[in-house]
Amino acid sequence: MPYRGRSASQWMKLLGGALAALAASLVALLLALALAVPLLDWNSAKPWLGRQLSAALGRDIRVDGNLDLSWSLAQADDEASALARLLPQLRLRAERLFIGNPDWAHSSDHLVRAAALDLRFSPLPLLRWHWHVTDLRVDGLDLVMERADDQRKNWRFSSQPRSRWSFDIHRIVFGHALIRYVDLPLDLDLRFDARPLNAATNQKDSAALVMQAAVTGRYGQAEVNGQIKGGALPDLLNEGSVFPLQAEGDIGGVQTQLSGNLINPHQLSRADLRLRLAGDSLDRLYPATGVPLPATRAFRTEGALTITRLDPQTKAWDWRYSGFSGKVGDSDFAGDAQYVRGPPKNHLKVKAQAGLLRLSDYLPGDDADQGKPSKPAQPERWAKLDADIDLQAKRVQWRAGLEWQQAAAMLTLKDQVLTADPLRFKMAGGQGQGQVRLDGSQPEIRSRLQIRLQDAQVRELFPRLASLKASFSKLNGEATLSATGNSAAAVLASADGEIKADLGPGAISQFILEAAGLNLANAVFAKLYRDQQVKLLCGAADVTIQRGLATIRHGILNTEDAAIDVGGQVDLGRQTLALDIHPRTKQVRILSLRTPLHVRGSFSHPEIGADSGALAARAGAAAALALVAPVAAVIPLISPGQAAPDDCVARSR
Repeated sequence: MPYRGRSASQWMKLLGGALAALAASLVALLLALALAVPLLDWNSAKPWLGRQLSAALGRDIRVDGNLDLSWSLAQADDEASALARLLPQLRLRAERLFIGNPDWAHSSDHLVRAAALDLRFSPLPLLRWHWHVTDLRVDGLDLVMERADDQRKNWRFSSQPRSRWSFDIHRIVFGHALIRYVDLPLDLDLRFDARPLNAATNQKDSAALVMQAAVTGRYGQAEVNGQIKGGALPDLLNEGSVFPLQAEGDIGGVQTQLSGNLINPHQLSRADLRLRLAGDSLDRLYPATGVPLPATRAFRTEGALTITRLDPQTKAWDWRYSGFSGKVGDSDFAGDAQYVRGPPKNHLKVKAQAGLLRLSDYLPGDDADQGKPSKPAQPERWAKLDADIDLQAKRVQWRAGLEWQQAAAMLTLKDQVLTADPLRFKMAGGQGQGQVRLDGSQPEIRSRLQIRLQDAQVRELFPRLASLKASFSKLNGEATLSATGNSAAAVLASADGEIKADLGPGAISQFILEAAGLNLANAVFAKLYRDQQVKLLCGAADVTIQRGLATIRHGILNTEDAAIDVGGQVDLGRQTLALDIHPRTKQVRILSLRTPLHVRGSFSHPEIGADSGALAARAGAAAALALVAPVAAVIPLISPGQAAPDDCVARSR
């Protein structure tokens, strides 16, 4: 008989039969696997399972106690659909579980140690390389998490740039857990002694806060001790979650409070926090931040802190401290700051304003009340940071009675060189400008200052004179100074440069000196003559400074009665005076002055002595100002200026 092919219906029957046989085989296999789960002696299989998992995951994995795998239904309180609750789950129970670390991790020998683990998960998602964990209960948890970079995390079980496996955990229940987190790129090593946050403790806090922990460890070089409250543990592990956080404690001697949210903490991309800081000195912030701030008086500050990951490859982070305000001593400040932390170098950008900026708050000297001397600058810290700081202050107080108004400076730190250029200010109705340069590339900071002042009103320089009915002059001058040293005392002791100043016409008397609060000048006045207002024609000072020793090359106050010459030296390092005051009589007066004067001793306790001999009448008031001018001129105030009588013109060298 000739061969006849099968019809389409016959082919369909054959295909149907084959599919039915395959389905039956799969069902039989699934039934066999389903039956094997409860029937298999998993304790007998532990050695084999441990070897297979250890080889596959590249770390030691074992269960030293009982091991059991069984079927279970989802619990009634699980957040799952009605259909999901009807589907069977696998339940893994293990006692004395140990999961080791990969070879590169050195913080501990283990990732997980647990006295008991009870894990429920759905089996079907495993077919698509996903762990869907509905419930994880653990007793005696000892967890050590270490991150070397974004690929090397000891809780990742794949060497691929992105793991094939994903997971989500709905609930974690624990009674007490010891958790350590080591982050090498962030230079962070923290230990958490964690417990659930009970309802009574949490009644004043957000319902999202369910965990509390005592925290110890370090951040950078700063020791950390504190307490935190946080959200559910799954929010730390699941992709795309938000973890609420409250914390307070001590970080490197700085009292710290923060609250807010960590965005995607599993692979942290952003943190939005409210931050409060307080400490005894701003330089306490260096160990944690790497920002080389000066040693100051006690400070406090508050603002919004946002931390954003810029680039996982370069490990760069963007820290923004926005809308901050605070105080250092009696000085206030406010503004916005950005700190980009990461290669090639950390960079700080600040725009800040101050109502009052007191030098003694930011650079305190020896303070008997505080019981501690000022700390020298540490220029080696400048190498880790570049900075641009736009600073404006309504008042800058250099010392009591001496201050600038409407000061503005652009501060730049680049390659360990700090500059203030331009530097502008107002003082006593006059205008000032200058530049400052501090080179910290050597162990000893090399400083250079150029500054000038024009048309400063003496009446405004000493505000208590404003109500007096007397005429006052204008002060002008300039200063150029250079020095080497890491403290104010070292800078003064090594200073080189020159100062020039001139004083315009006015009037002076002992009463005016008393009103101005010029105690030293008033003492000189009293030594010379009784109170009498004297007309001042002009004044001038020309001072050279070498290695901290200021020598008055030319110092004079020219009055209608006499010209008062001032000479001698001021030792800036030792803060001592050695001045000589000599009047030159212009005309005969009925009253006579007693003798020329010598001023010796320290800045704080000068001693005024007299020589024998007759002096011109009414010239003592000018001598008082002559004494004040060269000493005050050491402070950078000044710019040469207006025409003056010959006696007040600076002499050539």
